[in-house]
Amino acid sequence: MRLERLNWREAEAYFKTHDLVLLSVGSIECHGTHNALGTDTLIPMRILELVEQKSDVLILPTLPYGDCDWHLQWPGSVSIGSDLLEAVFIRICDCLYQWGCRHFVFLNGHGGNNHALEKVCGYLDSKNAVGTIFNWWIVAGDLNPKWKGGHGAGEETAAMLAIDPNLVKMDAIEEVEAKDPTDEIKAIGLRRVSFRGISLPLPRYNRRITDNGWYGDDHPRTATKEWGEEMLQTTADFLVDYMQAFQKIKTGE
Repeated sequence: MRLERLNWREAEAYFKTHDLVLLSVGSIECHGTHNALGTDTLIPMRILELVEQKSDVLILPTLPYGDCDWHLQWPGSVSIGSDLLEAVFIRICDCLYQWGCRHFVFLNGHGGNNHALEKVCGYLDSKNAVGTIFNWWIVAGDLNPKWKGGHGAGEETAAMLAIDPNLVKMDAIEEVEAKDPTDEIKAIGLRRVSFRGISLPLPRYNRRITDNGWYGDDHPRTATKEWGEEMLQTTADFLVDYMQAFQKIKTGE
């Protein structure tokens, strides 16, 4: 059920009997030379379509912009930053709160959004409501370890193939080798390094780690449309089940 497709009386009827809403947020940023800049937005939007087939939860329009400051050295990346993302969602949640919403599910397509979303959930808790963050790529990897992946790598590429193969340029995939800061300090992630076997944060702009924008052990050439379709459907089904359990959490009002 899409909020933008309801009139105000239909929305009023929903709020009289439901207090659960599903919000989604993505990002516009580099995902390698083979994936679209909107990968982190298009994937949650597809999951919402699958959720809608099995749930009558109220779905809000997806916010396509997130906190992707680390990607701003790549042409086309657009970031609204963490503080503004937090402020936007607090404002949206306040509007929904006045109509009786107390259970808020945030379907997230980009890891950089988590800091802001966690603060929004804290704000909701202070108002005797409850928020939860559903990072689709982490959930998918936990549901099936074979799906676990990096940034713009096999997992996300498979999802994009399932959404629209025309948006994936498999012949444009470039090889990538993470740039180690030193011979002793090895890159093991976009913002983590290993020193003597210990993992430590070392936040840097992504272009200092990868020459073309993707990173991970799951090479994008391993991605298939079939992998993406199964992964997105399984993840969406799990989200539907999770929301049914989540809405049973008692709130203060």
